[in-house]
Amino acid sequence: MSAPRGPFEVSHVVFDVDGTLVDFIGARDAALLASVGRITELTGIEVAPGDLQASFMAVYRDPEWRPRGQWVIRLESFRRVLDHLDVTNDEEVDRLATTYATTRDEALKPYPDVITTLEALRAGGFELRAASNGNMDLGVVGIEHHFAAIELAPRLGVSKPDPRFFATVAERAGVRPGSMLVVGDRVDNDYEPARAAGMHALVIDRRGVIDDPSIARIEALTEVVALVRPARP
Repeated sequence: MSAPRGPFEVSHVVFDVDGTLVDFIGARDAALLASVGRITELTGIEVAPGDLQASFMAVYRDPEWRPRGQWVIRLESFRRVLDHLDVTNDEEVDRLATTYATTRDEALKPYPDVITTLEALRAGGFELRAASNGNMDLGVVGIEHHFAAIELAPRLGVSKPDPRFFATVAERAGVRPGSMLVVGDRVDNDYEPARAAGMHALVIDRRGVIDDPSIARIEALTEVVALVRPARP
């Protein structure tokens, strides 16, 4: 069965951040490269960017760590890598984290279709919210003023893909879930949990790799503008 593809009668549009509004992967890869350079300077040992990301994923998959938020997980992953290299100084973990965060933020850019879409939706009377498991400062890329709220998992006390993440976003906005459209780049982390929470949902599939007709997808963020109608009172 195909999912509804609009028009959606909503008052709020909720955007995922990483991979939806900003090219996080490109910025992350630049940050990992800078981080391994810092490790080599410190230890004289060459570490591959993939090793740092593998450490992150190992912590992320740990049920004890996953609810703590992506930045806390990133710090722990750095700590484990340095520990393995016999560097146990917490200050070096902090310096490595600073290298990572600074490089990532400098490399971050919104996708070309983001600002046009946000401006059009705001002009149409929709309230916009950003919702992420990460700790992205949208002020870094100059788009935070478009959002009535930026909801981050560490503050909400629950993270995606738990549907309670989106239920909490709706509760904090003071609206019923059915009044919200969620737009994200992942089926498992955004689309499915949003629909489970009773919201409308779309997947932004910029590379055109989703071929499941049951999933409501778009290839450009600007398509959202034609797929929403202001909810009737």
